[in-house]
Amino acid sequence: MKKTLLILLAASLAACSSPRTDWQRAKGESFADMILCYGGSPSRGALNVWDKERFDALVTWKDASGKEDWLFDSFLAIEPRLWGRDSEPRDVALSQEDPGNRPSGRKEHWKELADYWLAPDNGFAELDRSIAAAAERIGEPPYKRKVAMNMPDAVMHEFFEDTLSSTTYWGEAAGRRLDFSSPEDRAEACKWYIDYFMKEFRTREYKNIELIGFYVHCEEIPTPTKGWRWAWKKMDTYLPMVAEHLHSVGQNLLWIPYREAASFSSTDALGIDYCWMQPNYYWEGDRYTWEGSMAMIKGAGVGMEFEFDDRLLSSNPEHDRKRADLDLYYKHARESGLYGSWSFTYFQDHNTVYNLARSKDPGDIAEYEKLCKFVSGNPLRKRIKE
Repeated sequence: MKKTLLILLAASLAACSSPRTDWQRAKGESFADMILCYGGSPSRGALNVWDKERFDALVTWKDASGKEDWLFDSFLAIEPRLWGRDSEPRDVALSQEDPGNRPSGRKEHWKELADYWLAPDNGFAELDRSIAAAAERIGEPPYKRKVAMNMPDAVMHEFFEDTLSSTTYWGEAAGRRLDFSSPEDRAEACKWYIDYFMKEFRTREYKNIELIGFYVHCEEIPTPTKGWRWAWKKMDTYLPMVAEHLHSVGQNLLWIPYREAASFSSTDALGIDYCWMQPNYYWEGDRYTWEGSMAMIKGAGVGMEFEFDDRLLSSNPEHDRKRADLDLYYKHARESGLYGSWSFTYFQDHNTVYNLARSKDPGDIAEYEKLCKFVSGNPLRKRIKE
């Protein structure tokens, strides 16, 4: 089965035609295990701070003997909803399950998201400090830790479901007011965001992290014939232009669709370089079979996302069942051959890894060690190239 999977993966890579994918294939993988880090909205309260202590639980871990080792080697900064200067909720993502009637984010809200992660005492600066401190204790990591940044979805209308609402609400770029009824203008807004973020990221002169790409937040990219509300999203009309710009500046386009989402098997045409499908088993159970999920993942030549939340903790009455659910992710990752041949992403709800790491409960400690052994022992890390 492993040999068959590797053949499928190789065939998928060989079929890719974007300039970045060709370069990426020549360079080789640069990370193995990417953890999702949600932050940017004041609605998260105390969890809207990403300081060094919070990152410490993701950067390294200690086994039962006290030996410390590196943990996640890549970090995705992500946030779908913000509060801007006017204190009004603003969406910066097209969410399949929760369109609502909130206004879409304007240029200043996009900038707010970028600035949150670039603040001197939060986000990437604190991650950089956490890695630096760990390096002093255990030596430099074998390769630089990678980060990716959430790219807001260019929502066509100011109010997602109201097709009569403004398409010129976002603001100005390239010396003019953009009109999101035009795919070119939606791409122009994304280009502005990418260029702004990259410029500001460089000025911070982080020592231990490297920016490798930008993330498409919407978990489905519908087409005229498949998907959810294509006429209101039309992301397929502007994302290839965004991908072309990213590739021209040496960056990747990343995406994590839900199970069998529209376009999950068409990432090459969209210019998406890294894609991981959500099995959704942790949330839906046997409604979605593992056999079906792994067939989709292998057939599309994409990776897999791990899914878990605080129900793993012993304090939650569901912990036995949810730990068993997560065990199936480990099992199928290994049996499919993905483990050691493809990178993974890890959805952890808000703060699950930290909560497991800081718990004194023996069951929580055992669950944390199981996760850490899987991540830090990923055979793919031995093949990572800078």
